Amino acid sequence: MGIIVRQTNLAQTIDLISDRAKYDECAKKILTYKAIIAWILKSCTKEFSQYSVNFICNNCLKDDAEISKRAVHQDQLDRDEKLNGDKRIECLNSEANAVKDQTVYYDIRFKAYLPGNIEPIQLIINLEIQLNDTPGYPLVTRGFYYCARMISEQYGTIFTDEHYEKIQKAYSIWICPDPAKKRKNGIFKYHTIEDTILGKSYTDPQSYDLMEVVIVNLGDADKESELEILDLLNILFSTSATPEEKKKRLHEDFDIAMTEEFESEVRDMCNLSRALVDQGIEQGMKQGVEKEKMSLAQMMIEEKEPADKISKYTGYAIDKLKEIAAAMGQTLV
Repeated sequence: MGIIVRQTNLAQTIDLISDRAKYDECAKKILTYKAIIAWILKSCTKEFSQYSVNFICNNCLKDDAEISKRAVHQDQLDRDEKLNGDKRIECLNSEANAVKDQTVYYDIRFKAYLPGNIEPIQLIINLEIQLNDTPGYPLVTRGFYYCARMISEQYGTIFTDEHYEKIQKAYSIWICPDPAKKRKNGIFKYHTIEDTILGKSYTDPQSYDLMEVVIVNLGDADKESELEILDLLNILFSTSATPEEKKKRLHEDFDIAMTEEFESEVRDMCNLSRALVDQGIEQGMKQGVEKEKMSLAQMMIEEKEPADKISKYTGYAIDKLKEIAAAMGQTLV
């Protein structure tokens, strides 16, 4: 019986991991749509804050969208999948070789362009979807590492020799759909500044303001926030709203056209998110039952109840009860 239970739990875990991977992939696709990207740029970057979402869509995002999985240090970038040009934005390589042949994967990377200059200012934007906002290290630290990687990778492509003035600013924006309750509905920015100790400043901020990390913590879709971008992402990543509710709000509140492809992907992500919630609830219930069984077995062992009686009440085999008793320093009777 124990083997069957372990196999069942393993199968459920495999299904859960598979659904999470599908959800992650679907969320990445949705975030490459120009309308969604434009809202994020307007709300999370100071360079685009003065422009309308419509202007950003039409003037600041390239049309031909390309996705690549080869290392960015390659002389020629392989682009093997073209998407609808009027629907999504151009994506850079999602993979970067690091020290000792390790690989760093970016969820989404693309360039955004600021018009109105002799040479348009280009920004490199990295978007990350972080389901676990407490992975054991500060997300902002990882974000700065990603920015540093995106800056160092510009040597040989964006600039050569000592032309450091050509370095393009890098943003790493982290979207956390399910943060802890105390961190819900918040946006936090981290960037470099000049701290003058003595004397008059003479350096243009563009010379040192080259990397910025933004953490976006989402909240509940049914509670209105003070920022439109949070309302947009809350409804987009909601696990309770139906596909119809999402489409209605995206169209009416944020003027996002509901194309057949976009509707399909919103529906897929909605279904996957609900599957994850259901599986999480089921696993939580099973873990709760297992914990209660263990507590009951330990209590009955301490009370010196007969082994067959403990087995009857808990469902544990005698060998399992012996292991529990040994771990407690008790003897099974």
